[in-house]
Amino acid sequence: MPRKNQAPVRALVVDDLPDSSESLARMLQLMGCAATYVTRATKAMDAAEALEAEIVFLDIGMPEIDGYELARSFRKRYGDAIRLVAVTGHSDEEHHKRSREAGFDAHVTKPIDLAIVESMLRTILSSRR
Repeated sequence: MPRKNQAPVRALVVDDLPDSSESLARMLQLMGCAATYVTRATKAMDAAEALEAEIVFLDIGMPEIDGYELARSFRKRYGDAIRLVAVTGHSDEEHHKRSREAGFDAHVTKPIDLAIVESMLRTILSSRR
């Protein structure tokens, strides 16, 4: 996805299910991202900082810290300098509302639509100019 001589989008996946987090990170890598994942919410901030993440895909239902609380922490630390994507199995309006209130930029339902992800990545790439 990145153009020649353009750095890849740096993406972090945070999901307590190892198969889910690894699968999404690999999918992002195949799309040209520099992507990694963590399976513990408590490791998310350090991982985002180490990667200098531009976009973070956060699972909502994690045991230690839920995605809503983690999103609020990211917003407090990074403001609008990072894009946050809620990843969940819930597509109802109440969950969309809670995502917006927590500071997410987008809300995607599992299984994730790759076209939506590609659009988000293109937005990040175009905003670098």
